[in-house]
Amino acid sequence: MTQHEMRRIAMQAIYLANQGKITDAEEVCQKALKALELKDFPDYSTELVNGVLANKEALDEQLSKYLKKGWRLNRINEIDLAILEVALYEMQNSKVIDPVAALNEALNLCDEFSSKESKKFINGLLANFIKKD
Repeated sequence: MTQHEMRRIAMQAIYLANQGKITDAEEVCQKALKALELKDFPDYSTELVNGVLANKEALDEQLSKYLKKGWRLNRINEIDLAILEVALYEMQNSKVIDPVAALNEALNLCDEFSSKESKKFINGLLANFIKKD
């Protein structure tokens, strides 16, 4: 299984977690395992789900800082929010992928699950977290 496939599974699990307001990572992974009809839940997907859920408040707070005035995260499409949360967590914490590649992976997930407008929005928002030397 590729890193992209494991990232996709993690994003879908976070989407399920956000829909059901589930904060227990093990419960989220089990729910996603069943919903996605997987044999096992990949280790890297588990790592991402654990990381996003453990840091959800901080991730959402950071993302909120770059929203236009009057916008809140609860106005963002749930798929887009899951993509943003997984990408930002990876950008800040992954030893597997660098921040620019994590942003590009988020855009690939947009191609699969979201719209062209959302892709532009996600790119613009996540670009704020790329360190410029």
